Amino acid sequence: MQGHFPVGSTLPGDAELMELFGVSRTALREAMKTLAAKGLIESKTKVGTKVLGRHHWNMFDPDIIEWHLDLGVDAQFLGWLFEIRQALEPLACATAALRRTPEQVEEMHQALLAMYRCEKSRQGFTKADLAFHRAILEASANPFLQSIGSVIGAALATSFTISSPVSSDEQFRRVMEQHQAVFDAIEAVKPAAAAEAMSNLILRAAERVGIKTKKSALAAPPVHAFSEA
Repeated sequence: MQGHFPVGSTLPGDAELMELFGVSRTALREAMKTLAAKGLIESKTKVGTKVLGRHHWNMFDPDIIEWHLDLGVDAQFLGWLFEIRQALEPLACATAALRRTPEQVEEMHQALLAMYRCEKSRQGFTKADLAFHRAILEASANPFLQSIGSVIGAALATSFTISSPVSSDEQFRRVMEQHQAVFDAIEAVKPAAAAEAMSNLILRAAERVGIKTKKSALAAPPVHAFSEA
């Protein structure tokens, strides 16, 4: 992902790559299998191994997201993260409200309490916030929704470096009100309200880091496929 081999180019043969990276043939083959599984390369007989464009990549893969973060993300990439959160997290909240167990509600509550205790700690708040969101994904009981934890983690980590919820007392209060609304709706088994609360939370977070929403998918309210109990 550092551009040594541009998109569309064909990688050198095994011998050259083994020499270039100082690895054995076995290690090289395992690495190539891993890259192919992530959608970064494609091997064809008599053609060679081609470097694929981003539209082929598995953008939910934790390694790919981490590599993006290591290289530095721009406003467009951060906007994409918020868009996919807006598309999926409200749904996760709705399903969590219907399917959560008492133990999962308690897990969310403990994460929420940890956030309240981290009013002055950016690192602590980020960790507790991620635990809160992951607890919701887990409570959704949907493996596809549960798989987006790395996306949420990347969005939180990146956005908090731009504007942290603990940067001011007023901002901390607003952010906690938004999270409390999400928790209250899930605890009360109100799926549509939970989805709406999460949608609002994501919109406000996007605005806090300067992501424009007027002409973005972020501005569209989630489709409520659930009615209140």
